[in-house]
Amino acid sequence: MRRILVPTDFSEQAKNAFEVAVSIAQRTGAAIKLLHVVEMPTSYSFSVTGDLVGGNGMEQVYMMKLLENTKHQMAELGRAVKHEGVEVVQEVDADSVIRKIRRVIQEDKVDLVVMGSKGSSGMDEFLIGSNTEKVVRTAECPVLTVKGRLSSVNFQNIVMPSNFRKEMGTAIEKFKYFQQVFGAKLHLLYVNTPGAFESTTILRQRMQSAAERYGLQNYTINVYNDTIEEDGIHHFAEEINANLVMMATHGRTGLAHLLSGSIAEDFVNHSNIPVLTFHLK
Repeated sequence: MRRILVPTDFSEQAKNAFEVAVSIAQRTGAAIKLLHVVEMPTSYSFSVTGDLVGGNGMEQVYMMKLLENTKHQMAELGRAVKHEGVEVVQEVDADSVIRKIRRVIQEDKVDLVVMGSKGSSGMDEFLIGSNTEKVVRTAECPVLTVKGRLSSVNFQNIVMPSNFRKEMGTAIEKFKYFQQVFGAKLHLLYVNTPGAFESTTILRQRMQSAAERYGLQNYTINVYNDTIEEDGIHHFAEEINANLVMMATHGRTGLAHLLSGSIAEDFVNHSNIPVLTFHLK
């Protein structure tokens, strides 16, 4: 792990994410980029010299003042979180938030995104969703979502729910690295629901085969019965006092996402436990 991206809106949740990123960077030697994106009207753009182009004079003054104030906020955030021994660079840009985050991930070859989330529910979630959910759905690298402030970043009890099919291979390799960074115990989890019930014996055999195929170590195998998968993950994680959940997402968009949804994205929205997700290409 060489590069960690922390998008920030200067909220308490974003500050929590920065603190977590610093702890991970201290373990891995990674550098951190703090990124804030000012949502800019489409009539604006930047020239090759970095000057703001578009709008009238008063609007340009307002936008430039906004960018200047944002840089001050970024500097204050950098001072507020101790990051001894960790290289931290700051970037402020005016763009679409999601477009800019995706571009930075690609251009900087980011290995991990750490984001704060307030979560969402009900009609707000259906109509708007959150920037965090959109990043989880589309990012080409693992995304760690954090809500509350963690007393310590020491992920010793990690839950990995899955159907344990062969398509999980790329995600498991990413998750295995994260387990090794923290020397954690990994709890493999299959949530057995009434609508997709399978024999516990068969499930355990499938999970054991997957563990052996990917060379997992220090793990337990768990089949948990519940009415729906998301509830089962929540209940199991609470029972074992898990401090991290790792999940893969298919990253569906548009109509496919509306019809099928994503257990991983829903869990990110509703969980108070940090969640590490990886988009299956």
